[in-house]
Amino acid sequence: MRRTTICRSNRGVVLALVAVPLVVGVLRAQDTTHVDTTRAQDTTHAAPAPGVEGTGQLPATHTVSRGETLWSISQLYFGDPLLWPEIYRLNTSVVEDPHWIYPGEVLTLAPLAGLAQAPTDTAATVPQGAVAVGDTVHADTVHADTVHADTVKADTGAAPIAAPPPDTTQAAPIEPPPPPPATESYQTIFDRPRSRTEEVRDILRAYANQPYRPLRRGEFYTAGWLTEKETLPWGDVLGTTSKPAIHRLSERTTAMRFEEIAIRPPAQASYHVGDSLLLARLGRQVPDWGDVVVPVGVARVTAVQPRQVLADVILQFGQVHDGQLALPLEPFKDPGQVRPAPVGQGLEGHIIDARDLRALSGAQQIYFIDKGRADGVVPGDVFEVYRPASGEVGSASEEVLVQLMIVHAREHSASGLVIQVTQPDVTPGMPVRLVKKMPS
Repeated sequence: MRRTTICRSNRGVVLALVAVPLVVGVLRAQDTTHVDTTRAQDTTHAAPAPGVEGTGQLPATHTVSRGETLWSISQLYFGDPLLWPEIYRLNTSVVEDPHWIYPGEVLTLAPLAGLAQAPTDTAATVPQGAVAVGDTVHADTVHADTVHADTVKADTGAAPIAAPPPDTTQAAPIEPPPPPPATESYQTIFDRPRSRTEEVRDILRAYANQPYRPLRRGEFYTAGWLTEKETLPWGDVLGTTSKPAIHRLSERTTAMRFEEIAIRPPAQASYHVGDSLLLARLGRQVPDWGDVVVPVGVARVTAVQPRQVLADVILQFGQVHDGQLALPLEPFKDPGQVRPAPVGQGLEGHIIDARDLRALSGAQQIYFIDKGRADGVVPGDVFEVYRPASGEVGSASEEVLVQLMIVHAREHSASGLVIQVTQPDVTPGMPVRLVKKMPS
């Protein structure tokens, strides 16, 4: 489009003359979004592009000529100007703005050829009245809906029209889908349906066949015993070796499980790396029986120094702190699943005292009796504490109060763990007797 500039001064005339070459350069680009009616009509009657006529194929590229737009190029090659966005999509590296294309630019058309190219008519002509064979030809049939139809006679009595020759091609057999891959399945007792009778039977069997342990390792180590006035090779617990993160409120240092503590061995003894030590505190004194030893943990020696050893706390039964004692750990002998056998008129003795000064409230408390290894008492033996009959007229007969299982035996005394309570009124001096004996 030609532009005219009117200026009121000579300077304006000069500027207008200078701007004329610039306007001419801008006019070389065409606005592809505004196409007049004349151009649209011309593109519908435009000569086919090179490579289109006579070949049935579209060229791979197109070189833009003066006056062309994406609209006209789409109409030229694909017969639909509205397909111009596809041309722009394939040429974004060449065309920066789809509204402006310039002569000499090479546009790619190949990917659109298969999309916009009309299918060629290569099918054979179907005679009038015949049934077409094929999936893409839909012919109205009178007596059948398949590709094989019988001869159809016209209602006017004309000669019958022969049916097309039968289709001798056989379709490929349809293979069944492959079976799903095998997956591993794990069936538990909860997956299968079970009757109420089976559930009750399993519960009763579990109660009847419980694994039996006459004595456990923890019960042996935590029981405690009486010193029987014997001098034992005690070492001194010096406390934990780690410094507290905050200021201590007391001078006593405590250690937890897996923490390191320092121990000073006795004067005429030495510890080695790997030795296990019983950590304990001494309780009250029992007349004629010595001190009550209460275990608080087990430590294992990790380092030996000139005046002390370092050990890690591996088991903890109570608070471990400085001022307590250490003793080489007595080895535990597991009796296995051997059950004590009932005996009649067994060994008799008496209750010495309870380890802890509190009322008997249930099982798992410790009582000391005056029978030990010298009398044949071994861990696993069962004693019962009873109240004998008074012999008075109208009084009760003998009454069993508590059953004790021996968990630790010394030379002349033993520690019994309460396993059954009938009457909690147990006092020192009450008689006990052996009712179950472990096999020797």
